[in-house]
Amino acid sequence: MALTIERCDSLAHGDEIKALFLRNDRPTFPAFFDRAYPYAVSAGARSWVARDGRGVMVGHLAAFPRVFRDATRVARAALLVDNVFDAAHRNFWSAVELCRRALADLSATGDFDFAYTDPTPPGLALVRALRFTQVGTLHRFVLPLQPLYLGFFRIKARAEPLSVERVGGRDDARIAAALRALRPGARFRGERSLDLYATRLGGETIPNWQWLLLRAEREGGGGTAVAGLVLTARPPGAATASVVDAVWDDARVSPASVLHAVARAARDDGCKKLSMFTLAESALARSLKACGFVRRADALPVVVHLSREGAELPPIRDWSMTYFDGSAW
Repeated sequence: MALTIERCDSLAHGDEIKALFLRNDRPTFPAFFDRAYPYAVSAGARSWVARDGRGVMVGHLAAFPRVFRDATRVARAALLVDNVFDAAHRNFWSAVELCRRALADLSATGDFDFAYTDPTPPGLALVRALRFTQVGTLHRFVLPLQPLYLGFFRIKARAEPLSVERVGGRDDARIAAALRALRPGARFRGERSLDLYATRLGGETIPNWQWLLLRAEREGGGGTAVAGLVLTARPPGAATASVVDAVWDDARVSPASVLHAVARAARDDGCKKLSMFTLAESALARSLKACGFVRRADALPVVVHLSREGAELPPIRDWSMTYFDGSAW
């Protein structure tokens, strides 16, 4: 049966979109939609839907705006998310048709430099058919928190001591102040904001999350400006803490100093391991390895589709991505 593809206002069709996800075993999606989509739409997000011959919504795909920047460039990205079809229409060609229309519209508006996503294995054939380019792979890296092991790699990586302050709430004024202070440096990374974090911090998305504010001890302790901001999570009963997101001031502290400060905090909390997702081909991944992190098999490809003719992106070694940047939520 032929499908009709249309672009729509996500919020205006919110009830239909939620019903589609509920039919397809996504019981937590309505709460996520209510939390994330109003902010995303206000920033320029849009949805594309597929309808059958009776006008019933049977497929959905959305694009959430993201801004990436470094010290010299700014690029506007579209993160492709929430692609789902009813079982009767869940086939390769329906998915290609929906995504092709979305990519065409993104290019036609001229608002975006590139679209990207991190597809799970079933989605690889789709992105290849649509001529996405794989630029890297998000891998999980794990650091054992055994004291002698940590001490050896702290010395080897020349990590400087940083003070750690724990903050439990996103609404704490210290978080907003840190985000304002920690501007992009040499690494090409996505912009952060309290509103953006709010789309993720709720429900079952990131359980037991905690902020860590990092300061350089050589600058005088707790009264100095924040040099790093790290979001961590620890599932109930787990012995592994995860770095969900991390930003820091390149000019003041090294990645090794940030990572070892977080590792020390996780060990003090009783954790046995620290994990983090990042691009295996990036300079940040090399820093993780120098700090004793070991790459695991867990991985997702990061694929890019240029939306604007002449758009240029930096080499992947200069990108800084974390779990927070991905779409496989």
